Amino acid sequence: MKKAILNIPYGRRRLKFSLPFHRLLGLLVGRRGKGRRGLRALLAGSLDRMPNSRTLRKIAAEAKKILIVVPDVTRSAHLKVILPELIKRISKRPRVLIDIIVATGLHKKHTGEQLKNLLGEAIVRRHRVLSHRQAGGHLAKTGFTKDGIPIVLNKALINYDHVISIGVIEPHLYAGYSGGIKTIAIGLAGEETINATHNIRFLGDPGTKIGSVKANPFQDTLWEIAKDIKVGFAINVVNDADGKALAVFSGDLKDVFFKGVKFSRDIFEVITQRAADIVICGIGYPKDINLYQASRAVNYILNVDHPVLKKGGVLIIIAGLHEGIGKGLSEKRFYNEMRKMGSPAVFLKTISRTGFLAGAHRAYMVAGPMSDYNIVFVVKDGERIMKGLPFPYFKNIPGALKYAEAITGKDSKVYVIPRALATIARTGESPAHKICP
Repeated sequence: MKKAILNIPYGRRRLKFSLPFHRLLGLLVGRRGKGRRGLRALLAGSLDRMPNSRTLRKIAAEAKKILIVVPDVTRSAHLKVILPELIKRISKRPRVLIDIIVATGLHKKHTGEQLKNLLGEAIVRRHRVLSHRQAGGHLAKTGFTKDGIPIVLNKALINYDHVISIGVIEPHLYAGYSGGIKTIAIGLAGEETINATHNIRFLGDPGTKIGSVKANPFQDTLWEIAKDIKVGFAINVVNDADGKALAVFSGDLKDVFFKGVKFSRDIFEVITQRAADIVICGIGYPKDINLYQASRAVNYILNVDHPVLKKGGVLIIIAGLHEGIGKGLSEKRFYNEMRKMGSPAVFLKTISRTGFLAGAHRAYMVAGPMSDYNIVFVVKDGERIMKGLPFPYFKNIPGALKYAEAITGKDSKVYVIPRALATIARTGESPAHKICP
């Protein structure tokens, strides 16, 4: 029997496994793009283009204090390359102050070593680097959106002449695509705002879904939350599924975002013709750094219209979980809710009535698909992390496959999605972007 030899991301490494050819429906991956240039060339081409170069010269001539907002370690924003080039262009006058703030939302504050790895040692040494904090003294409440969402943002946003935002445009379960205003409206938001946007009012709305940025109440609310923050310039990157830069968009924040999303659809969205009995998905570093982040694979694969997994089928999630359950407030809330879940149906009924805080929203999102699908994790150190959670877990892929086959049959059909959080896969009439057994 001929077998396909496959490998799939696991943290910074890859795990190898095999499947009989007749069972493998395909490998679902986004496009790699044509004529891809190096990041430095992409960045220079974007920043040198008019009117971007004129805007940067204006900022350099006028600004006394500049705040650069950057995403945290869970997104590959290529900050070690982008920040030095950007700063070189806006620091023409000797007394201009350039600070950097890491938009962590409710996630944990980064260590000094993490900041060096994220930004580069030279940037950390030469510039003041702030981490977003939830302590009251760091936040300012300025009102409410038209729908009553409290607007609480980091005070630093109003203490600078210019704010520059750097982001990564990639599929996002609630915003449709990340990047754009989300870096500020969630990454630098207070818990009150994050709780109000990560509740059933938004997450239960049919317009709040992966890949959708128009008529999406979550995305629309983010722009309203940050409507008074004057972002003078933005840089957003689009990576391929392996984290390599495919495009750089810069200029006006809204223009940058929507152009980037248009480009991204052809990179991340994959259509195939039939659903499988089993889906094996990887995530890879840094997205599989902890259980909270890795659990998003459940929804990226199962919460789309026309999923590529049949109801009653098995989703096998392969995740390194280097940080275990995670160290932030959101991560801990999610873990605690999952530990006490019991019946997903009862949990959903209860939490829909009582409401939930940000972090616990992940448990709400994961519980939904658990009623229709079987979800299994492959984690080498599973006993330490997964014990007590409502998922079977295995140390290796063959063990998980044996479990899945007991449910779906030994000849059941399989899709492999190497990068689940960088792929929007659906069944439909047109052929997949890339299906290669």
